[in-house]
Amino acid sequence: MIFDFSALSEVFLRLPDDAAVRMAEKICAYKRIFIYGAGRTGLMMKALAMRLAQTGRVVYVVGETVTPAIAAGDLLILASASGKTASVCRYARTALSIGAQLLILTAAAQSPLTEIAPADVCFDAPSKYDGQSAVSLMGTLFEQALLLFCDQVLLAMNEDSAAMRARHANLE
Repeated sequence: MIFDFSALSEVFLRLPDDAAVRMAEKICAYKRIFIYGAGRTGLMMKALAMRLAQTGRVVYVVGETVTPAIAAGDLLILASASGKTASVCRYARTALSIGAQLLILTAAAQSPLTEIAPADVCFDAPSKYDGQSAVSLMGTLFEQALLLFCDQVLLAMNEDSAAMRARHANLE
């Protein structure tokens, strides 16, 4: 079977050239970073959290038992393809009310989430509500693009891979 990655390539071609660099700069401006996404999107966000922790940053995944309260001056990174995910919108409102800042990744330029705060990165990819296409079941294209984009953000941070490797989990 030959895989056609053209749809994924198209998503990236429609992003601004400096999108990963801008996200990296925003992340680097904060001491504590909180990350959240629901479902498969949440799994992609946990991958970002893991890599950010390996850079030595203080990172928490919202919903984990060891996650502390978010505070003013913290950054909450949220991802939702549809921008309708109730928990994502609720966390965005809570964080803003406390004085935390948001970084929003979505596929929906107009949504309940972007009414709370504008999207930092808007992927041109279908959400699970947009129906099945020949290249994407539910929100798969968004999730794939999100994972690869977040890896590009880490590359834009110019971290030392040897130092990251030293922080990699050793209880595997």
